Amino acid sequence: MALSIPELAKRLNVNQSRARQLVQSGRIRGQRVGGRWIVEEADAAQYRPGKRAGRPLSERSAWQLMSCFWDDSLRHSLFDDLKPSPVEKHRLKQRVSRLQDSPDSLELVAAWLANRAEKFEFSSSPADIPELREDNRIHLSGVSHPRSGLLANSEVEAYVERDDLKDVAKDWFLVPALPGNRPNVVLRAAERIPDELPPLVVAADLAERPGVREQQAAREILRSIHAH
Repeated sequence: MALSIPELAKRLNVNQSRARQLVQSGRIRGQRVGGRWIVEEADAAQYRPGKRAGRPLSERSAWQLMSCFWDDSLRHSLFDDLKPSPVEKHRLKQRVSRLQDSPDSLELVAAWLANRAEKFEFSSSPADIPELREDNRIHLSGVSHPRSGLLANSEVEAYVERDDLKDVAKDWFLVPALPGNRPNVVLRAAERIPDELPPLVVAADLAERPGVREQQAAREILRSIHAH
């Protein structure tokens, strides 16, 4: 059963503004249908109230943080426009230290990076999935990224620049996934996407999934990041 924001608010015993905030921040999985947020009962049931590890960062700050755990040459060549100010540098240093020292860095990643991109869930013809993976406008991530070790062949999870989103959806006949139907294409749109995604991006995508294998893969990526 699909819940509207008012129905979700009633279910959680919170006001509608709080319910909408929970969905928009990613704490409760939802999707936009006809300009309105819809949440599946199963996703609402997974929500557990309590203080989050931290407030979500802005898209700019999220990508600055993700690029910190990346090869220097790639970071400088692709993210010159994200060059942090002195104040941002100070905050970044604090966040990096906190992430490295946290007993549960995955919780921090999920909290801080919730606004890294806008998520869109689609349904596509299964026959188009292999070719869609090869489209150079999208950048594979999450379960579709080799680093995850999962490589789900029946779906695509990727990033796309905002200016390309509509054309990609049109060219591949992607339609918004209906409530209750599992999407087989998940695209996250951001202002600028590098050809090679920082590993923390992949970990953040995996962290949003409820599956044990996905959570484990996210933790392994974080461990590999901290080891370097």
